[in-house]
Amino acid sequence: MNKISMLTVSTMITATLLLPLQGTGIAKQADPLVTTCSQDSQTKAKQLIDEAANQQNIPGIIVASLNKGSKWAYASGEASIYGTDPVKTNFTFRIGSLTKTFTAMVVLQLVDEQKLNLDDTIDKWLPDVVKGTEYEGGHITIRQLLNQTSGIPDYSDHQDFLDKFLPNPLHSFTADELVRTALSMKAISKPGEKWVYSNTNTVLAGMIIKKATGETYGEHIRKRFIAPLKLTSTYVPDDYSFIPGEHARGYFVLDDGQFIDRTEMNPSWANAAGSMISTADDMNTFFHAILSGKLLKPATLDQMLTGVESPAGEYGLGIAGIKLTNGITIWGHGGNVPGFATFTGGTRGGDYVQTLNINAMPSDNTLPLSKSIAEQLIGSSSQ
Repeated sequence: MNKISMLTVSTMITATLLLPLQGTGIAKQADPLVTTCSQDSQTKAKQLIDEAANQQNIPGIIVASLNKGSKWAYASGEASIYGTDPVKTNFTFRIGSLTKTFTAMVVLQLVDEQKLNLDDTIDKWLPDVVKGTEYEGGHITIRQLLNQTSGIPDYSDHQDFLDKFLPNPLHSFTADELVRTALSMKAISKPGEKWVYSNTNTVLAGMIIKKATGETYGEHIRKRFIAPLKLTSTYVPDDYSFIPGEHARGYFVLDDGQFIDRTEMNPSWANAAGSMISTADDMNTFFHAILSGKLLKPATLDQMLTGVESPAGEYGLGIAGIKLTNGITIWGHGGNVPGFATFTGGTRGGDYVQTLNINAMPSDNTLPLSKSIAEQLIGSSSQ
């Protein structure tokens, strides 16, 4: 890879797990009613997907929705830039920062079980881990980790991390190593002062889960969500580099249009902030369970869906609200990793849930296309 390409990849890696939200507003009133979509709405949604899949920087697109129990799925485009095999709606893919929602849900269930408190400080569970002239772990709470207001920078912005990861995507990282890298940088802000997205926050949340329970975030995700919800194609891969199941090739697209295959990588670099693999159907099942109130006490779900203002809109605890043009708010999260761009979100109550995946990253299309499709498939609405 030439120097220019390395710099481009470096720039994109630093934002690789960012939530892809732009200029979204949040509905403060009750959402309009979700209605069952018509055949005409599905046809229009397919047209939107086909048009997007014909763009030069998008090999293929998968979309699946769950509308009042009725499933709909459609895929368009190719599984590889070197062939004509189509993408399929049951393909597995890396979900990137949607892992943050899983990790947050583990924390929130532990809150319901009175094993953690959202206002616990980092120092209560990880004494002397977050320390130094720039940091004070006794002033940063679990809530601030989950809503991205801790002031701790993102380790993936550090040149030492990039020097290890860029030349060798199979390099294995530990959570301790990622956190130490972040803490060697200058603090972004004082705790609670402002929203700044940092993967380090969720890695620390994963470390707190392990300290409080003796089990890793991955072990909790498997026993709390994957097994009981029968998410049979969802994985916490730890440090194995392959994608299980049938899947597309995943590409990193450079500014000059060059495609770099990043299907295989060691996801330990993303840890509790972005390591997971899933399918559109499994993601819809998981978000339906969250938003319908099946996984949390009502008061805890209220806290999850109460956010802080950010450039993205209102960011809650591992989830964010996006207001559609029809007045409906979608609660969800994006996930971008080299190779794949994903967004999953749904309405409070779980009547409508939707997942979109593109087998290339970066993609500016993920959120706008997700919103446009949702506005078609939710159907007409009324207050």
